[in-house]
Amino acid sequence: MLITVSILAGAGLTLTKLRPSSTASASTKPSPFASASLRLGVNVLNGTTTVGLASQVSNVLASRGWQINQIGNWPGEQLQQTTVYYPAGFAELADSLAIETGGAAVLAPSNLSQDNLTLVLTK
Repeated sequence: MLITVSILAGAGLTLTKLRPSSTASASTKPSPFASASLRLGVNVLNGTTTVGLASQVSNVLASRGWQINQIGNWPGEQLQQTTVYYPAGFAELADSLAIETGGAAVLAPSNLSQDNLTLVLTK
């Protein structure tokens, strides 16, 4: 656990952003994003040199209800910030994931998945 906290903290992500808040409602009614996230998966890609970052973040996101479809390394050019690429029609869902991960939501270019969100971690 300490290693996970260290990796996430060192990566610029805080567990408070990626964990349910202690003040969360006890209601069993899912948020609109929770139900949408079950229909649209997330590809989590490590765009850093931190070994295992995508896996660590994937575990946290999965515990929050996100469906993780792929974990791997970002093969593209280095990005300036953590980015959530989304297919057309899923901007609101991408914004939700971007808020949770401290990133920005961007419409996915044609060479990226048009069936999933693609989260590229940069720190």
